[in-house]
Amino acid sequence: MKKLALALVCLVSVAFFASCDPEITNPEPTIAVITGENYVYDGQTIDVNTDYLFGVRAASNSQTGKELASFKLNLKIMDLEDNVEYNHDTTFAISGTEYVYQDTVGFTYTRELVGKAEITATAIDVDGKSCHVTIKLNVNQPAQTLEVKNFEWYRLGNTQTGLEEYGLFWERNAKSPFAQIKPLSNVTLYKFDSSVWAATNTNLDKAALFSDATFVVSVYNNVDVNANGTYDDVIGTRMEDGTLHLIHVTNCTIDDQQTQGRPIHITGQSK
Repeated sequence: MKKLALALVCLVSVAFFASCDPEITNPEPTIAVITGENYVYDGQTIDVNTDYLFGVRAASNSQTGKELASFKLNLKIMDLEDNVEYNHDTTFAISGTEYVYQDTVGFTYTRELVGKAEITATAIDVDGKSCHVTIKLNVNQPAQTLEVKNFEWYRLGNTQTGLEEYGLFWERNAKSPFAQIKPLSNVTLYKFDSSVWAATNTNLDKAALFSDATFVVSVYNNVDVNANGTYDDVIGTRMEDGTLHLIHVTNCTIDDQQTQGRPIHITGQSK
């Protein structure tokens, strides 16, 4: 009887201790951003056309020990008003109780913009439990000196060249006559004070100029094609894809009469 009583006491003791095991309230794996020299961190401002390191370290939950099963990476690029311009997910299988992801990140803007980026890394274990970490970045484009190039707009009869790359076409000559130069479909034409040409020297200068521009016109018609002349006119175009052209019209040259008419050359520079 004593042995039986002792056995019952042991059984009760085992049941008691089992019922008192701590409940796992957070069974998710862990994930953390790798820090160090050249690694990006949350809230950092980075430059375009520059590579930075990005890394995270994920591990199984220390209590459950469940192995990791997959890793997801999400990249968002936003404008300054937080409108999402790009959103992409990449998910791939992983295994084991630890996983380290490292890569370089870099951004290239084809337009004169400053924006934001957001990188979210998520680790998921075999039970479907997940954890994530997010880094938010400000993407800055340092000022770059604008390239100045010469242009020539040519017209003879119905033939015209040199205007399309600026989003323009030479409709006709009229009223004295003056060249009637108009924007193509989905292109916006602006007129500026001539002083802005010398004051606009970087891509950020140009972006600010067009951002504040309010003088939208339907036609540029200041060039008199009756005779040679010099001008100091500054106009600009915003293309459908957001590309900006600042244009300085400086000269008009008229050649001798031909069968189709008199060749006209309007020249100047663009930035």
